[in-house]
Amino acid sequence: MREWLLVALMLSLCFTGQVVAEEEESDPFTAAGLNLIALRNDSLDSNQDGMMDAIRVVVVINSTEQWADLTLNLIGEHSGFTVNEEIFMAFEDQENASLTYDSWAVGEHRLILEISDSDGRLLKSINIGTFDLSPALKVPSVDLLLSGSEIMQTGDSCEITRDFIDETGPRWDFVGTRSIVGTPFKVLDSDDVLDCSNWPAGNYLITETYQNGLGQTTTDTLELVIVNKPPPHFSIEVSGNEELAGTPCTITHVAAAGENHEDYVKDWRITPSIGLVANTSALDCSKWEAGVYKILLTVTNDEEIRTTGGIMLIREPSTEFESEDSDAPVLSKREETDTSSVGLWGIGVLSLALGIAVFVLMMRSPEDDQLGANMLNDMGEPDSEGLPTHLDENGMLWRKHDDGEVDWWDRSSMMWKRW
Repeated sequence: MREWLLVALMLSLCFTGQVVAEEEESDPFTAAGLNLIALRNDSLDSNQDGMMDAIRVVVVINSTEQWADLTLNLIGEHSGFTVNEEIFMAFEDQENASLTYDSWAVGEHRLILEISDSDGRLLKSINIGTFDLSPALKVPSVDLLLSGSEIMQTGDSCEITRDFIDETGPRWDFVGTRSIVGTPFKVLDSDDVLDCSNWPAGNYLITETYQNGLGQTTTDTLELVIVNKPPPHFSIEVSGNEELAGTPCTITHVAAAGENHEDYVKDWRITPSIGLVANTSALDCSKWEAGVYKILLTVTNDEEIRTTGGIMLIREPSTEFESEDSDAPVLSKREETDTSSVGLWGIGVLSLALGIAVFVLMMRSPEDDQLGANMLNDMGEPDSEGLPTHLDENGMLWRKHDDGEVDWWDRSSMMWKRW
């Protein structure tokens, strides 16, 4: 009986040794001459906000082979997305390694450590565990910041700053794409500041959206209204009107209250011409010859919007400021004016001629009366024929043609005459 027990014991020892050998051969990590000496994981608060947001895994591996080339891959899984942190180990005898998993979203993250050889053959897979973490990195964020008012005029200073950040996408090699709509011109990702001072007038709803490869999305919207700059408002002030030629005289462009026309273009047109006039806000008319001047000023702003204004200037003849024009008016010397008998005969002849002219006018036909009446409207006033009219401060009636030319109303002939 004792002999049979000894035989049974020897047979069981033989089978046990065979099972252990088969297990060793089936474990590729052990078969490669590797031993896992130590494995530890630590929870970290990397951004110091009081919430755990990262896991550090430390391993110590021993090799019985002369040299070992290994790849350690720490895999994190969350909400259907997988990220990897990979390092390489090349050593003999014994070596340690550390891998850190930075959380990219709030929730549970499952970590697995895989160890592979230089040929990419998986030697060992270790379940590190599941951890409840908050983000260790800054999640995607887009903010459109306007420098200026939400309602502005064309040409006003205007900038839009695109404040953008995403640390999770680049950390795990899941960089996303940025898109912006609602701008009148093409915008590149590298354009961090948009210059909207040259945008045309309109209502703008600007929206920027970003999504990285981890499914994280952010968006921001900015509303901006740009209206056309109104035309320049100004007046023309004259000092020296109806004064003697040669005396102080100035013509000044005065911008309306609250407007700055310093950089605007000012185009002066003066009839009769006095020569080239510079782009200026004031003219010196003290040396102009005696006469009546039509003065037009066109002011153009930065947006090519213009306004035209005009005045009339009268400069009286002066004995001290003689004109080179022999036909120019001169100032009467009253009782000092030289006279001759020829002048008296001339007055008599002129009186006779006027008498004859009056007689002819008295005898004119009804058709002639009708012709003169045609220049009056139904109210008995001068007919401007649809053109705009203006009554100046001297009581003179003017009308303006589309080409800028003007006529004045001659009360004696009851007709319009070109200026």
